Amino acid sequence: MSDLHAREASSDDWDGPVVELVEEDRVIGLVYLDGATLFAEFNRDDDGDAWAFEVADLQTALDTAGAMLLPEGTSLLLESDPTAKEDPEHPVDRLAGEFDGLAAHRGDEDEGFYPLDVATRIVGRCESLGLAVVSLEGFKLEGGWASPIPGMSVDTGDAHAGEPWAIFMAGCNVQAMAVLERWAREPRLVIALEVGDSDGDRYVL
Repeated sequence: MSDLHAREASSDDWDGPVVELVEEDRVIGLVYLDGATLFAEFNRDDDGDAWAFEVADLQTALDTAGAMLLPEGTSLLLESDPTAKEDPEHPVDRLAGEFDGLAAHRGDEDEGFYPLDVATRIVGRCESLGLAVVSLEGFKLEGGWASPIPGMSVDTGDAHAGEPWAIFMAGCNVQAMAVLERWAREPRLVIALEVGDSDGDRYVL
């Protein structure tokens, strides 16, 4: 993970608040509002080449910048995706519809236990649906039974509690992806996930 982050700034070229995208004290771009639309402009490096970043790091920085500039409660997904407002289906229902059938095992209360690669895809999909992965727990699947693995339970929602929604969502999902990367070597691993929406509701997949 890089040091890429957002910080408040001012600009002589823009009449209004701006946010700088910074890595190791180098300003690599600006984020600003033009009317109700959020824009990002990127500089080139000292050699005239384009900057390159991991998508997750860049998304987190942009989400943070958006939360700093947009009114409280505004979703970056809804601003950038005009079809999202027209879809009456709750994003959790969409997520479940796409991934329920990929569970390796289901518990007594129909909770899903997902292979690592599927869990990773779920985290990525949550980002595009405007959802946050608020908890993960690792289980070992043996003989048709899922047993919890000691020390493999993370509540990302608690870790980011109190943050504005866009920052909360981005922070939870980036942390969830990092957790899954750390757990990748565990044999017979399946993952139970809980996701949250912008209303503060939590759902077991």
